[in-house]
Amino acid sequence: MEAFLDRVLHALITYRIGIYVLIGLGFLVYLRKFTSGIQEWRGSVFGLEREIAKRKLITASTGLVLTVLLLVGEFLLTTIIRPQLPAQSALATPTIDPFATPSATFLPEEAEALAAQPTPTVGQDMLESACEEGVLEITSPADGEAVSGTVEIIGTVNVEGFGSYKYEYSTMGVINWVTIAAGNQVKLNENLGFWYTSSLPPGPYLFQLVPLSNDGEELSPCIISVEVVPEE
Repeated sequence: MEAFLDRVLHALITYRIGIYVLIGLGFLVYLRKFTSGIQEWRGSVFGLEREIAKRKLITASTGLVLTVLLLVGEFLLTTIIRPQLPAQSALATPTIDPFATPSATFLPEEAEALAAQPTPTVGQDMLESACEEGVLEITSPADGEAVSGTVEIIGTVNVEGFGSYKYEYSTMGVINWVTIAAGNQVKLNENLGFWYTSSLPPGPYLFQLVPLSNDGEELSPCIISVEVVPEE
């Protein structure tokens, strides 16, 4: 009950401007009724008319008194009681978000230890490669070969249910395949396209040839590693 009263008091203080406006409008309405009642009472001739005018005056007077009392009460609340109330934040009820994802808090030394751990890297041996002679293979460049400039890709794509193919590259470590080009014809140890490496930083890269079925589903790729070196 005490908490409810505290919330009501804080609401009256927080929205004091709107409350002042409402009280002022109410005062003007009852004042108009009061002046109208006086005019009717003065102009009434018969006893019944005077009685009706008298009732209007009583109603208007009561409304004026109530609005004045409300105005005084709100004024006292905002000027005298307000400084003695605790802050609204102390009354706020904490809410629980059932969809929030809990997060772990680490001590400084734990955070430093985690930051010092090396980022796990992914190499060619950790990826699933499905190179198969006469079905899916990359004959040039060869696995582990150094390449530079414009590289011609030669290979075979002749998988069952063939639809199309694409070839991609990625840096070592964090795998992020970048599509170079694609084709939609069966290839038997033929030119698949070209890979332009001049703008790439030198270093080891993964290269994969990905066949797609006639339904557009990616099948297991053939993956090799190459070393991009600066052009001479």
